[in-house]
Amino acid sequence: MITLAGRPFIGPFLLPLWSAPRTAGLYAVMVPGWRLLSFRALHFGQAEDFSAREFLTGHRRYREWLAIAGTDWNLYIATHEMSFSTQAQREAVERQIARDYRPEFNHPAPIPETPSLKARLLAQALRTNKNER
Repeated sequence: MITLAGRPFIGPFLLPLWSAPRTAGLYAVMVPGWRLLSFRALHFGQAEDFSAREFLTGHRRYREWLAIAGTDWNLYIATHEMSFSTQAQREAVERQIARDYRPEFNHPAPIPETPSLKARLLAQALRTNKNER
């Protein structure tokens, strides 16, 4: 058991060995911290059913979590069960916890189709140079 933002979370469990409960609630994706038995939260989220197929591995930020952890054997999950809760209730608690912890991956993922400022400036410079010839 671990306490996050004053709420009891069950875990943390190694992700590959975790048996997902069939209930709704909040979850925290974590990696080991620098001190023994300490963890760093990467992401907080909510789910209607933790046991849903590819609940975490299908998440849009999963590959980024793996890049930080190195392997799924370094990814941990802790859950706070909220049976009979509505999505709005879970989202409100998720926002409150994310506001307190400010995890790295709770803000929206960059859209891969959107070019970076560097790419846009380079493209503009190439167009300008091409038009001058």
